[in-house]
Amino acid sequence: MKRDDAGAVNNPLRANIALTLERERAKRGLSHMHMAELFRTAEGEKLAYRTYIQTVRQKNNVTLTTLQIMANGLHVAVAELLSGGKKKLPERAHQLDETAIRRRLAHIIDMERQRRNMLRYEMAELIGVAEATFMKLERASGNISVDTIAAIAKALKLDPATFLFRDKVPPT
Repeated sequence: MKRDDAGAVNNPLRANIALTLERERAKRGLSHMHMAELFRTAEGEKLAYRTYIQTVRQKNNVTLTTLQIMANGLHVAVAELLSGGKKKLPERAHQLDETAIRRRLAHIIDMERQRRNMLRYEMAELIGVAEATFMKLERASGNISVDTIAAIAKALKLDPATFLFRDKVPPT
């Protein structure tokens, strides 16, 4: 995604994630340092404090893997982080982990590619990613970033905060 003159990226997903993190921090009465302590991986490694702060400040392109670590630490759904808690999500959305979200995204772009009768390279161009990245998206592999998710939503004219969680993807 492109940066403005101030260096900020206009990505509603970054804003939603930052909003949710700040809301959870305030609800728990934690400092930023203590909030960052909540984010440990299954292997016991903690997410870097810098990653947490940059995410709150909307300065980094956080990935689904990082979001999953944050969601686990807060005991919330990845969908809640992506939506910012602003929109009512279907109950099943709260059950989706990063792997299920990758599969859902792969399904959506494949459906859209077929519906539009596009070749893979054409769809990659439409959503603004390299063909190699598109192939990873299509196979539901790789560590997808929120900027990529937002770019796909924008290209398909869908709401970036909710399109992954709808039953059907509306035609564009």
